[in-house]
Amino acid sequence: MRVAPLTQNDITPWAALLATAFNREADQMVQLLHFLMSETQLVAWGAWDGSTLAAQYSCLQRDLYVPMQQGCRPVGLSINMAVHPNYRGQGLVKNVAAPVYEALADRGVVAGVGFSNAAGVQVDKRSSGYGYLVVGKLRPYLFWLRATPPTNDFFLTSQWPDLPFQPAARETAVHFAWTPASLRQRFACHPFRHYSFGVWKQDSSVAGLVVYRPIRLAGVPAVALLAAYGRDHTSLLQRFTSALSSRGTRWIHLAATPAAGTAALLRKTAVALPQPFSRNPYYLTLKPLSAWLPPDVFRLENWSCLGGDVL
Repeated sequence: MRVAPLTQNDITPWAALLATAFNREADQMVQLLHFLMSETQLVAWGAWDGSTLAAQYSCLQRDLYVPMQQGCRPVGLSINMAVHPNYRGQGLVKNVAAPVYEALADRGVVAGVGFSNAAGVQVDKRSSGYGYLVVGKLRPYLFWLRATPPTNDFFLTSQWPDLPFQPAARETAVHFAWTPASLRQRFACHPFRHYSFGVWKQDSSVAGLVVYRPIRLAGVPAVALLAAYGRDHTSLLQRFTSALSSRGTRWIHLAATPAAGTAALLRKTAVALPQPFSRNPYYLTLKPLSAWLPPDVFRLENWSCLGGDVL
């Protein structure tokens, strides 16, 4: 088995592996890889059995804001770990992940971060060589919106706003340090997933932005709230919920860590209903790559993550 970096020249077999592993169309996976390869900080390695790509492991470099350190640190966000069904059970994940993390550590990346589903988290727990620790699970929230009048400075749209952004406030918990550019790349430029945006316009600029996706819950129109960015999240979410309710949408679904500020702020403008379980839970996982990480980073209550952080 030959282990080597993956490049643009490998996209056809790479897409075929992802299509098989995730039961998707190969053409879509080609589009996805071109989208991800436009991220100049993608690191990917694969295991080859002759001309067959048997496994692959990829990470995107992201900035993580760590309030204990009062600044951002680079981490590797694990995405699309895949092993062909014919090659599972051979320890290939460890073989292809190791050179990815060696390359990231050489760049000064301090940790690997991942969001594992129920199956993937079993790999994290069983494989000591893989090296990931399970920090905790994102929990589901369901909010019912009260009817409130909308404001004139906020609008819902399917188009990314062509306006400059005002500086955004940092949360007091560990969180991914989104910027207008990274949000645009993640949500507005995706090749086949379509997202919507709530835009708070102020003085010919964007004071805040909400990313969401229209869904249906038990046949009723709802939205999945994925990200919120701005200088005043309280006012931003108040405007967002008012805009939704004025359109007849009265339900918001949110996946988040317990410390996420978005969930707490929504309780001020909406009624939180219990949702005891999730059909597709995601677990936040962490792999140290340096001795820099403070102990508080390994506690779920110190993280603020939303569903939009999951790639």
